[in-house]
Amino acid sequence: MKNINHLFTDLEEYRTPFKMKKYFEEKKQIINRNNDYKKLARLKKGRIKEFLEEFYPLYLFSQSKYCNEYSKCKIILGNQGYDGSIIQQDGRERRIEITSYTDGKWEFEDAKRVNSRGFGDVRFKDYNSLDDRTPDYFNKIVENIKKKSQKNYSGVSILFIVNTFDYFEVYDNDSQPFIDKLIKEILNIEFMADEIYLLALNEQGVSEINQNVYLIK
Repeated sequence: MKNINHLFTDLEEYRTPFKMKKYFEEKKQIINRNNDYKKLARLKKGRIKEFLEEFYPLYLFSQSKYCNEYSKCKIILGNQGYDGSIIQQDGRERRIEITSYTDGKWEFEDAKRVNSRGFGDVRFKDYNSLDDRTPDYFNKIVENIKKKSQKNYSGVSILFIVNTFDYFEVYDNDSQPFIDKLIKEILNIEFMADEIYLLALNEQGVSEINQNVYLIK
């Protein structure tokens, strides 16, 4: 299987929101045209992991009303205490920590199933109802958020990512009550951070991103 890291040698560069979109679309097209690259993308092997889990959320944020079109954004790899940098039009820097709760083990095993047989498993093939399942997901998200609240992020804004598609949209259910409840929970948590944002991923296009990014406090 090919290595995909050479596609992302320029991943850590400042880009305007327009160039963030252009970069993402170009890489997406290259990956989608190559079966080996698609397999690596599913497994999140190499730099594709940072591209999907850090660059992609920052790209979406850059397309929202909370990011000026003349600003410049980039992800920063490493353990410096934040994942992204946004240089605003006036020259000031905003630092962004990007975080989410994911079931990494299930996603990796399902990616291997897709690569080997062409399709994955239904995430929820047991008989638990959504009414039983979503509180568990909610609690795991809140647990991750509370862990972040214990750290000092002074000078940094936190962007929490929540994926609602598998729990709501795939069943044609509305995820907004879930999001509203999560926002209320976050409002009750004290943070050592400049700003707190929530980004909901639900298969809507980037043109609708302002519906899915929330400035909480």
